[in-house]
Amino acid sequence: MEMKSRLTSVLVFGFAVAALAQQSTPPPVKTADSGPTLASTMQFIQEKLSEQGQVVWAETVSVQPGLVHRLFVTVSDVMADPAACTLYTTETVDSNVYVEPGKIVRMGGKPVVADDLRTHTVETDTVSFKQVEKITVERWQDVKAQGFAEASHPEITVTVTPPVFYLEMRASNPVFSGHVSTSKGNNAPVEQDGTSKMIGHTFRDEDTANHVAKAMTHAMELCGGGVTKKELF
Repeated sequence: MEMKSRLTSVLVFGFAVAALAQQSTPPPVKTADSGPTLASTMQFIQEKLSEQGQVVWAETVSVQPGLVHRLFVTVSDVMADPAACTLYTTETVDSNVYVEPGKIVRMGGKPVVADDLRTHTVETDTVSFKQVEKITVERWQDVKAQGFAEASHPEITVTVTPPVFYLEMRASNPVFSGHVSTSKGNNAPVEQDGTSKMIGHTFRDEDTANHVAKAMTHAMELCGGGVTKKELF
């Protein structure tokens, strides 16, 4: 196989020389993509994620009457490094569950107090655009509904107020790394390192989410990401 490969290279080289000898003028040179540079694209991503501030919304689930989940999400310490084609972020999520007066919430058969329904999470993530294969923007409400459907519970519905939008980056393998610190109520935080096939950010408006997704797609292409085609041989 190696010998055949070398022979093919020699033949191709010979034909190339013959073709060049017959040309009176050199072939036109392909120009580089006229879009934004990787440096300016990464700067745009960094600025837009940093500008988001705190994104707040409430969720109600059809199988949890009387409960309202309130989420407060902030992305900070954003650094988009064009040299490494890598995005670094820290995301802080505070989740509180509001219970209607007179309603008792039980976990494991035992009633829980308000502090047990409060969660504080800090997640630091590293994303290489070389490894991103697909970028999408969807309503967070639709993402939650899809999650229940994939868990064989399509009858469960979720309402998100106000509407927020989720920009998701996806890969075939768990290549996105992160560290998560989670504390519930007054308990000590639990630290965990892990990898994932998908990662994303929430936005309060669809227009900004789409603009950032477009910039990330451009960065992905410039960094050589995207879905890899299967080798034919």
